Amino acid sequence: MTIRQENHIITLRPRLDLFRPIDEVLLKKAVNNALQCLGKPQALTVVVNDPQRQTDSPRVLKVLSHLIDPACIRILIATGTHSYSSDKMRNFELKLIQDLPIENIQWHDSQSNELVPVRPNRWRAHPWLVGDRPVLGIGSVEPHYFAGFTGVHKTLTIGCAAYADVESNHASALLPGSRPGRLAGNPVFEGISQMLEDLAASQRLSGVNLVQVGSTIIDAAGGTPLSVLKALAPIAQEAFMQEIGVPADAIIVETAGPLGQSFYQADKAIMNNQWAVRNSGVIVLSAPCENGIGQDHFVKLLVQAPTASTAKDIVKRRGYRLGDHKAVGIRMLTDPDCRAVKVFAVSKGLSQADTVAIGIIKALSVDQALSAAKINPTRHRVYRILNAGNLCVLAKGS
Repeated sequence: MTIRQENHIITLRPRLDLFRPIDEVLLKKAVNNALQCLGKPQALTVVVNDPQRQTDSPRVLKVLSHLIDPACIRILIATGTHSYSSDKMRNFELKLIQDLPIENIQWHDSQSNELVPVRPNRWRAHPWLVGDRPVLGIGSVEPHYFAGFTGVHKTLTIGCAAYADVESNHASALLPGSRPGRLAGNPVFEGISQMLEDLAASQRLSGVNLVQVGSTIIDAAGGTPLSVLKALAPIAQEAFMQEIGVPADAIIVETAGPLGQSFYQADKAIMNNQWAVRNSGVIVLSAPCENGIGQDHFVKLLVQAPTASTAKDIVKRRGYRLGDHKAVGIRMLTDPDCRAVKVFAVSKGLSQADTVAIGIIKALSVDQALSAAKINPTRHRVYRILNAGNLCVLAKGS
């Protein structure tokens, strides 16, 4: 839906108006379908997304608890390469289980010495993933700026893999086929699919995928991990992907919640929507980033490489390191010899030093950023993109 405001800025938001919130009957059907794939097990490992996704895993677990004894459920929290304080972990667990008598909870650690091979010489994962219990994952489907779409297929693989295996997969984010909403020919998705195939060769797997707009679930599906992605990707595309006829002069990308807690996550709002703005245009990121930059390993490359060509040369010479795709993406976006887009950040959590390190410009307000960039909404095409960590806006033909 688009709304033209008095200040001539056009607002884009996820298409919640096209859908109704699902009822418990549909959600129970999805969970039942996932259990049917596993042969109605008596004991179960449930894999859920970590706090950096807004997946309503508690609601799915509540339904699941009426179908299988919660005392026979152990929960693995798929963190990927993320890490959390003990307080945040405890608070997340309390909200997740809602007093259900869950057997056990563990948090994946991508650098643990206890990870085990899924198949010899392939990839390593948390031992619960390959144990004797069948595995049911809970995921949510949104466009992902280099993996195509998120979903339970990603939760069960990247979410539970060794650091080196995540790094190996994400290196393909530098290749041309890695785009939001694209699965066919996407090397990152193809790598995840191979990891899933390896896992399914020795483990019974199923999943429940949700499509959420904010906290509202608008669709759900249960079954094998790739079948529930196929079922819901068109719904996620309709809700979260929009096309504009002509590239904008400026876009304002707003994100909050889990995807706005740090620049490391909020960067998704920029990369999801970078194809909506013209070369030499302007992007204004509006995000709290209360945790500052967050995982900052990609900043080291930005400091070393003032240009896109330098960044690419460093990666080629020393090999890909996790986060390099973020640094290269920022440099390709802002380098005057590439797209020459000016990027501003309106964020209380980012200091002046942070923005200098990243290579973007700190602004006190959106209006100040637009003024500094000489953008006048009465004369220029300006879009405000809400929930930009999930919403993906593309200019026609981009």
